[in-house]
Amino acid sequence: MNLVRRLVRLAQRSWRTSLRLRMMLVSILLSAIAVGLIGGVLSYTIQRNLFESRRTEIVAEAAAVTGNVQSVFDGAVDIDGNIDVERANSAAQTTVRSTTNSPGLVGFAILREYNQTTESVLASTSSIGFPIEVVTPELRSAVNADRSSVHYQSIALPSGEPGIAASANVDVPTAGRYDLVLVYDLSDVQGNLRFVQSALVLGGVFFVIVTGWIVWTVTTRAIRPIVTTAQTAERFAAGNLGERITVEGEDITATLATSFNRMAEASEGQITRLATLSKLQQQFVSDVSHELRTPLTSIKLAGNMIFDRRDKLEKDTARAAEILHQQIEKFEATLAELLELSRFDAGAAELETEPTAPSTLVASSIDAVSALAKDRGSEIRLHAPGGHSEVELDPRRVRRIMQNFLSNAIDHGEGKPIDVWVDSSSTAVGIAVRDHGVGMSPEQVERVFDRFWRADPARERRTGGTGLGLAIALEDAHLHGGTIDVWAEPGIGACFRLTIPRDGARNVLSPLDLPPTEEGDDA
Repeated sequence: MNLVRRLVRLAQRSWRTSLRLRMMLVSILLSAIAVGLIGGVLSYTIQRNLFESRRTEIVAEAAAVTGNVQSVFDGAVDIDGNIDVERANSAAQTTVRSTTNSPGLVGFAILREYNQTTESVLASTSSIGFPIEVVTPELRSAVNADRSSVHYQSIALPSGEPGIAASANVDVPTAGRYDLVLVYDLSDVQGNLRFVQSALVLGGVFFVIVTGWIVWTVTTRAIRPIVTTAQTAERFAAGNLGERITVEGEDITATLATSFNRMAEASEGQITRLATLSKLQQQFVSDVSHELRTPLTSIKLAGNMIFDRRDKLEKDTARAAEILHQQIEKFEATLAELLELSRFDAGAAELETEPTAPSTLVASSIDAVSALAKDRGSEIRLHAPGGHSEVELDPRRVRRIMQNFLSNAIDHGEGKPIDVWVDSSSTAVGIAVRDHGVGMSPEQVERVFDRFWRADPARERRTGGTGLGLAIALEDAHLHGGTIDVWAEPGIGACFRLTIPRDGARNVLSPLDLPPTEEGDDA
């Protein structure tokens, strides 16, 4: 059964992905339908013509034989009007044998009609082997109703072959009316028809196969440039910017190749310029971030000195010292985030893993923001059905992800409860944070990991607000081989779920739904 399913899936995939296969199968199907219709019409026409031709021949011969037999009976009457019916019957049979020359004669019979009272009686006779059972009452009734014509009927011989029974009326002097019945075998006609039908079938099959082969060949030659272009485009997209198509001829495929090469050259130049610009931008951010650390350190030392002595300053100056202290801390946090992003961009970020219990790490992260959550009126509820066993991860980076999730939930939770879930399976660890606040639209969810992007720039924030937190969190998750998934609905809330694979597993499923259910064990 599994083999059948695999074959079905393989056939479906081949049908979807192969233009040549679709073209060939459709051509074969249409040509088969056309051949079937034409073959059926030809077969029916030939069958009808063969039967009509043979029927006409048999009816004509039956009429001639009937006339000869009638002449024999009429000539058997002597001068006194008497007739020797038995001798006349023998002469009539001899006449039938001598005057029938159509192929397939099975036999004949001279049968007395029913319900007659005559001066003499001629016993019904038939040739040896005559199939008397094929002579139906309907045929005899037709002859009795119209004695001037030859009547016929299609029959099936005892051997199973098709045949025709032809009958006409003869008058025997002094003995009454008799039916002369001739039975013919049409097996030769049937054989000819079968031969013609076999030839039509074989010719049709050959035509369909040749049509399929022609369509496959022509389609292959027609789409070969397209296949070449597609393969070259894939290699180009994979980073081989020097890929080009060899131009042959001057037809539409050559035009396609030339256009692709021009597009590739333009794209290569643009990509090269963008790559250079990106490197310069990354280098600029890195250099600026490093260069700013030294003056920032000096500014921070001076600011801390002023902040520590604010009680001795005038009221306005003390307030300025507090604002300066806050902005220096915010500037330092932004600078640290920029440095971290520059390390990610340079591929220099590394994990420092150690055995850690995810539930313990999450609990400590909640404790770090509990005072802020209480100040905003939000209760943080921890649900930890799993995640109690130790897992190899970088606690600093996971804690940073949790701090970002929790800070966003506090800022956008509208003072409503915040639920945190921790669970694990044999292949992955899942951590989810859900608020019940303003939520986000689908368009906002699409951009939530963009650098320096904020869903609501005008919204008052108590924790950060540079728009780099989720971008760094996503990089931290990817560094673990994990993912971050987002669910949100406007006015209902948002949920961020972190999934980290265990022991280097890949393509794992999170042990938590998105969003997790409200049911769970409170830790």
